[in-house]
Amino acid sequence: MKRPKLKKASKRMTCHKRFKIQKKVREHYRKVRKEAKKRGHKRAKKDPGVPNSAPFKEALLREAEQRKQQLEELKQKQKLNKQKEQGQKRKRDENSVVASKTEPAKTEFVRRKAKLSCKTIKQGSKKSFCRELQKVIETSDVLLEVLDARDPLGCRCPQVEQVITQTGGNKKLLLVLNKTDLVPKENLEKWVHCLKKELPTVVFRASTFGKEKIKMPGKKKLDLSRQGICLGGASLLTLLSGFCETQNKAIRVGVIGFPNVGKSSIINSLKQAYVCHTGPAMGLTRYMQIVHIDKKITILDSPSIIASPCNSALALALRSPTNIEERETLDSVTTILEYCNKQQLMLRYNIPSYRDSQEFLTLLAQKKGMVRKGGIPKVEEAAKLFWSHWTGPKMSYYCQIPSSLTLSSHLTESIVADMQQGLNLEELEKNNVGAIRAIRGPRLSSSILFQSSGLTNGIIEEKDVPEELPGQESEEEEEDEDSDDENDLEERSRLGNKRLKVEKITLEEFQSGEEFDTREEKSSHKDKVIEEDDDTYSFNTDYV
Repeated sequence: MKRPKLKKASKRMTCHKRFKIQKKVREHYRKVRKEAKKRGHKRAKKDPGVPNSAPFKEALLREAEQRKQQLEELKQKQKLNKQKEQGQKRKRDENSVVASKTEPAKTEFVRRKAKLSCKTIKQGSKKSFCRELQKVIETSDVLLEVLDARDPLGCRCPQVEQVITQTGGNKKLLLVLNKTDLVPKENLEKWVHCLKKELPTVVFRASTFGKEKIKMPGKKKLDLSRQGICLGGASLLTLLSGFCETQNKAIRVGVIGFPNVGKSSIINSLKQAYVCHTGPAMGLTRYMQIVHIDKKITILDSPSIIASPCNSALALALRSPTNIEERETLDSVTTILEYCNKQQLMLRYNIPSYRDSQEFLTLLAQKKGMVRKGGIPKVEEAAKLFWSHWTGPKMSYYCQIPSSLTLSSHLTESIVADMQQGLNLEELEKNNVGAIRAIRGPRLSSSILFQSSGLTNGIIEEKDVPEELPGQESEEEEEDEDSDDENDLEERSRLGNKRLKVEKITLEEFQSGEEFDTREEKSSHKDKVIEEDDDTYSFNTDYV
């Protein structure tokens, strides 16, 4: 039987309905035009072109056409290059897929070899830092050791100072106290009075450059009046120019110091341009950089001094560059909190009393709203925030001067006298007093008292860079390979929990042994009382 055709719904509508829709559309467009008129939206005017009366009209039109053609050619070239890159990428992806299918799985030997090569690269970066630092020390006539005014003693490296003083060639070593606006004035004056007895000291405050105001070298100079004004820059330049006149030659000035003391920012403020890369991360400068300030003075920016592993945990946490040694922020924060005044930290962050660093970070995370789903505080994020405050320009803390002030072992009276020769120290002292007056430092009550770890030992020569033993590396790799298996991890966790329980019990017995004895005596006494009383109710027998 033939299937009947189904009738489709007709799209025809009444004239009344159609006219109504058209009217609504007209009203809508009228409304849109009215609103645009109110907003002041005008149509883009057409380019009238070059008038006939204008001179050299034909030449101008020709130039315009040539520019148009050049732009079109550039667009076509870019299009072709893009297509080529896409084709190459596609081929690479196809080859990688084929190789992954055909190539056998990597053996343990190859995997270990790759890990070892990665480690050697990391160690090589440390060696390159030492090499670049030695270059700066050898080629420069004057060396500026930059110190953080919050912890000047911890920023000094005796090994570097010893190398500079022992080398011949009339090299001068100056101390530059940077970040002076983050320290109370009373404390700053004491440190300047203490340091100038050993070496000529310059009070400095580097100018801060905002990200929007950054200008690369060769462009216009920055307007330093809007950003943080540089203090001590003029006195340092006058001191160096005076030394140039005594030597009758152009000099090279090397800037050295531990990471995050402000070496690159000092050079930028002296040059009054964003010449050296700066940032909150530690160890950004990796190679020697030459900056010409004028005809007589050339400044050399150097990578940071690498802290020796024989230093304390605090010194390693504060003075190790992050791009070389990947240390967890939690560990470094816990070490810093041990050396800080507890009450001042509580007042600074407006948090209640805490027992340890973990509790401090949880309270800080809750205070700042760093909470996961279910009210779990983000401890790691809180540690990163505290670390950024501590290393950056937000936190103001200070260290007290040690009670027994004596000359360092590597500095003798003859060396101190040699370092002061050829420098106008009277003018420097006047400039330092003026800079201290101009600085708006925090109060003692609002800044945190910090216990310094003392002088930080550094590594200068490449041979002194510590290298891990191959046996230790292999053990670490074996542990990493074992940790990949899920079953092994489960068994280890079970064993670990059992051990923890056993340890807790033994500790409790060890610590409160008398308590356990007294409990046993009490229990035995109760049993005796129960045995003596005949009328006592026994729960073991059933009474019917």
